[in-house]
Amino acid sequence: MQKGWSVLFGLVLLASFGIWAAAPFVGWWLPAQVSTFGDQVDFLYYVILGFTAFFFVLTEVILVYAMWRFAHQPGRKSVYVEGNHRLEIAWTVVPAVLLLYIAFAQVRTWENIKYQSRMPPPDLVMQVTARQWEWRIRYPSIKDEARGVKEDSLSQLAGDNKVEPVRRAWAEAPWFDDIRLPNEVHTWEGANVKLYLKTTDVLHSFFLPNLRLKQDALPGKTIPMWFNAREANVSFAKDFDKKTGRWAEPTAEKDWELACAELCGGGHYRMRGRLYVHSSKEDFEAWLRYVQAQQSEHQAEKGPDLAANR
Repeated sequence: MQKGWSVLFGLVLLASFGIWAAAPFVGWWLPAQVSTFGDQVDFLYYVILGFTAFFFVLTEVILVYAMWRFAHQPGRKSVYVEGNHRLEIAWTVVPAVLLLYIAFAQVRTWENIKYQSRMPPPDLVMQVTARQWEWRIRYPSIKDEARGVKEDSLSQLAGDNKVEPVRRAWAEAPWFDDIRLPNEVHTWEGANVKLYLKTTDVLHSFFLPNLRLKQDALPGKTIPMWFNAREANVSFAKDFDKKTGRWAEPTAEKDWELACAELCGGGHYRMRGRLYVHSSKEDFEAWLRYVQAQQSEHQAEKGPDLAANR
């Protein structure tokens, strides 16, 4: 009976490992990866997963064997071992070497994603403000002379890093004709996007799983980050209904979530949005003009038409 417990324990572990091994083949795995630096993140993930899986299986096999081999027997005394220096050195040196390898392997990926000096000149700039419990995204306006917008803020803020001080100033102090939208991050396929992340209250975490992009929003700080989506999931010309103001429901493979990955209060579960990657820059600009027109009309109803006075 004593050895029966080791069999039961081993079978439970084997079943758990089998479910994990089958997960990629039944869709219980990582979401689709669509960013230019996502492959580097996934590589690190699989390296760490490989190390941890190997040592998990090794230790559990040893544990189950020990439960079987040294099950309780009446009248048999336990043998106590005071220490094994070789074994202790081995289980200290091996993890140290592995951790050192991981530390060096991740440096290049971290630099490419997080270092401002490595961020490419943006094609699109936006500012994201987290609050309980939504994401507020602010876009620069696009030229629309029919509505009195003669300068193109979208173009002013894009381009090389010489205009970075202007972008930082814009992130800190909104321009009066900025376009605001909750819980929707829009860009186009292949665009370098630069975001400036802030929070108005507590700690939040901006997380786009399909881009392998995650950044905590810290009170009192404006944090730049960037991404480039290499695959589209919407077309304004085809997927948007102007009568209802709704997007067509994307397929499961193209439903790319914006989530808060930091517990931020009772409404944390509903702090969700979506990532919309348009099929082209022209399609994105068509959508932006539509939103800009809707915002101008709303402003006209509530007071002076600010766009017309620009």
